[in-house]
Amino acid sequence: MSWTCRYCGKDTSDIDYDYLDGYDHLSCVLNNNKMKITNLKISNPEKINTKNLCLDKSTIDINYMGRKHKTKDYGNVGCTFYEFIATKDYNSQSTIFQIEDEIKNNKVEVTILKSGKMTIDEFSIELIKDRSKLINKMIEWVNEKVS
Repeated sequence: MSWTCRYCGKDTSDIDYDYLDGYDHLSCVLNNNKMKITNLKISNPEKINTKNLCLDKSTIDINYMGRKHKTKDYGNVGCTFYEFIATKDYNSQSTIFQIEDEIKNNKVEVTILKSGKMTIDEFSIELIKDRSKLINKMIEWVNEKVS
């Protein structure tokens, strides 16, 4: 683990332990806990349903599957998310995108399920609100090789 504050991204290796919470600045942790959490609202998410022609002449279908609820592993805390499924024409494998509706630090958490593997990423609100950027990001993930 590096000596970097996950809230501000600054080095904390030279900070006295009394002013740290783990590797994070105590002030950053306290400020983050005071931040108001807002919820993401994707208006008309079904408009993201698309059939996309890629440069390799394949097609990727993206479809909105609805809003769903899940319980996270820690402390039975739940969240609501928008779920999208993407399939590539010559591959029977689907990629599932679960975009959580809780906004933290102007980002939302996205769980990506592909080929039996789960990846958690964060997308900026600007990316989510721009349909073409969101679709392009999903296509990028579908085309990415799974290691």
